[in-house]
Amino acid sequence: MATLDTTRAAKEVRGIFNNEAAIKSANSAEFSLIRSLLFGYQNGTQPPPGTPSGLTAPTASAILLTAVTTNGMTGNSVDTGAVAITMNAADPFVMEYANGMPLEDVAWGQLSLDGLSQQTRLINLPFSIALLPPYVNQVQSSNAASHILRSMEQVVIGETIPGAFGDANSKILTVISSDAYVFGLAGLMRLHWQLPGYQPDFCAPGGALVFELRQSRRTREYIVRAYYTSQSFDQLRNLAPLTLDAPPETMQLTIPGGRKSGANLDVSFRTFQRLLRKAIDPTSVQDPTKEVPPGVLTGVPLS
Repeated sequence: MATLDTTRAAKEVRGIFNNEAAIKSANSAEFSLIRSLLFGYQNGTQPPPGTPSGLTAPTASAILLTAVTTNGMTGNSVDTGAVAITMNAADPFVMEYANGMPLEDVAWGQLSLDGLSQQTRLINLPFSIALLPPYVNQVQSSNAASHILRSMEQVVIGETIPGAFGDANSKILTVISSDAYVFGLAGLMRLHWQLPGYQPDFCAPGGALVFELRQSRRTREYIVRAYYTSQSFDQLRNLAPLTLDAPPETMQLTIPGGRKSGANLDVSFRTFQRLLRKAIDPTSVQDPTKEVPPGVLTGVPLS
């Protein structure tokens, strides 16, 4: 199984995101917002406030785009400098709101719900840099994609195969992962979404990228439906029960290269299989005959 060459990864990233000033300019409103929040100013302070004495502004750091030589892992192969540092400053505000903290304590009472959503662009930015360029995307996401494809293939053929989760009789497979892995997998398949109240392609807390394998009763053909689903910010904050009358936000996704009809986004399994096999780098997939698959949990209450 190929391992990521971080030097090559950094070179590829610099070839795409080669201008630090352009990155900061394209995200200037978000950088300014985070700086204002951290230093106790009101929303949207323009120009960005000065850095108080003795403190360091994360937004002022350089955007390095150099290879990570230690602790390299998915989403952390390239040092994005100010981008990652600022993301780490922004990310807790999402958790503060979603966990139901008093509004006066969410970003020190300075962040509206619209502002909360806006600043999540800085959470996606380092993922876009370190996960989506073609080489790093294939190396870091092909293995996960292969497991998902094999898990669906075994249902179609009715026989458990190596490298699949569950078995041929499994009805639901849930893979718990980080937003970096979800973002990378979606990038490999060129899937995009935007749920109400969220920024494009934002992986919300508790959200899920879902692939449904369906079978036509009439033709017996297998089809695939992809969608992204998540509770809204306020459903998360209020611990709102999800029901058919009050469901989570959900968006069915277009699978590029699949069916062209805007009224029906389902694709045949054979088409899905072909597209995913084309996207996967086989050298970046672990030999399924040599891995120990995770065990299947049983007896889990669903109510």
